[in-house]
Amino acid sequence: MLDKEVLQSIDEFAKMMEEDRSTAIRQLIKKAVSGEKVELAVKRFREGVPFRKAAEIAGLDYWDFQTELDKHGIPVSSSVSFARKRMTQ
Repeated sequence: MLDKEVLQSIDEFAKMMEEDRSTAIRQLIKKAVSGEKVELAVKRFREGVPFRKAAEIAGLDYWDFQTELDKHGIPVSSSVSFARKRMTQ
C-alpha cells in the first residue's frame, strides 16, 4: 500500500509525463532498481570486486561503468591500459 502523499506525487509525475499511473510506477521502479544496482556495484568495486564483475552487477558495459566510477571520484588504476586495449580491438 502507498500512502496518499506518495500516490499524489506519482499521479503528478504521471500527468507531467502524459502517462497513466501504472506506467509511471513501472518507469520509476525501473529507474530506481537500475540506480540501486549501480550503487551496489560501485560499493562492491570499492570493497575489491573486480572491475568486470562490478560492471556486470551494475548491468552496464565497461565504458558506462567507468563513467559511473568517474562520477563517484573512484580511480581505476588500469583504466589507461583498458582504454588502449579497447581502442585496438
